[in-house]
Amino acid sequence: MNSGRKQEQGFTLIEVLAAIVILSIVSLVLTSYFTNALSYSKSNQNKTIMVNLARNALFYMEKQDFEQMQELFKNHTKIEASSCKPGASCNYAKYFPTSLIVNSSSASALPNVLNPRVNNIDYEVNIIFQTKIKNSMKSGAVEGSVNQGIGDMKKDMEPFLLPVQVEVTGPGGPKASTYTAVVEGYITDEKIR
Repeated sequence: MNSGRKQEQGFTLIEVLAAIVILSIVSLVLTSYFTNALSYSKSNQNKTIMVNLARNALFYMEKQDFEQMQELFKNHTKIEASSCKPGASCNYAKYFPTSLIVNSSSASALPNVLNPRVNNIDYEVNIIFQTKIKNSMKSGAVEGSVNQGIGDMKKDMEPFLLPVQVEVTGPGGPKASTYTAVVEGYITDEKIR
């Protein structure tokens, strides 16, 4: 009987503790990987929301009266979210006629376009008139003689286009506290459509 018991062998306490330590290290590495993946996923979701908010603001501006927008950009090169908060007076309200949006006034829609709240996160939208692009369109400046036809086309299109840049600022990713998404586009006159 004694010889049978000597033949039986199991794990020693040291082997069991070493296995537990190794498993703990591996599980910590996997946990940090999934935590980082979740954080990056959330930041990409916020960036996607910001790009969509910028497109929304650009679409909103495109639907406004072109002459009113030209007048607005003569006086203001930047429409700032901080100057047009929901429930407060808006510095740009006179440029947005109330007849353009069904069931609400355009002046009351503008603060919500510039200061949207999505998933309980506040974003700020600033719309910047791109004077350099507008001036280059007026002059028809294009590099290279081969592109002269493009320069002439730019000159012809200039009266009907207002180049704008929409910047949306909101919470950033894991390495930044804020992030800014930028979308560029044109406000076009209905005459060329």
